[in-house]
Amino acid sequence: MLLEARRLDKRSGRRVVMPWILHESISDEEDVTWAMLDTKTGRQGFIEGVSSPRFSGDPKLLPIHFVQTSDQTEFTHFMRGGGLGVHLVSRAFRDLIEEMDPGHSHYYPVILHCNDGRVLEDAYFLHKFADFIEDGIIVDESSVEPVMRRGKIGFYSSNAWPKLVWRSDKIKGRHVFADRFLGDRFCVSDAFLAAAEGRGFGGFSKIESFIK
Repeated sequence: MLLEARRLDKRSGRRVVMPWILHESISDEEDVTWAMLDTKTGRQGFIEGVSSPRFSGDPKLLPIHFVQTSDQTEFTHFMRGGGLGVHLVSRAFRDLIEEMDPGHSHYYPVILHCNDGRVLEDAYFLHKFADFIEDGIIVDESSVEPVMRRGKIGFYSSNAWPKLVWRSDKIKGRHVFADRFLGDRFCVSDAFLAAAEGRGFGGFSKIESFIK
């Protein structure tokens, strides 16, 4: 039985625990946004490899510089860094991840060049997953499409707000995770979302997923 996004199960009366996608965008007007900055050329844009879910922290690229492309002077704890899957997290957000789901994430140093002239170091980090959930998404029931490379699945393509149905046994006990073939999606448990919102963290929209 597919457990749909309900707070209570009608048969048992128990609370249904659901996974979520944290989407690194609220609205075009409210988002705090950044672009990667190539300090050698002064150009803004993607730096090869950084957008990959499997970025391994090439020392030649660290710290990674970002320049602000929005107007805010106050920043949220979870921000997009210039592209899908480029997540910037505050020190407090990092600490919550390690409190609830330790050892499954990498954090790389960044320098933020703010539009008011400030330069922030050691306040935010580039988040990347250290490992991925294997065979976690039920493809036939999710709005993803396998993209094949050399006869094998390379990754899943999806729209901006995909429906994901997870195998419950694959994500049991996890609070912050991503599927191997959808590694640019930042997924969390109900418990993590509640803790993040309880601490006043923002900067994201939340997309409820499903388990089976």
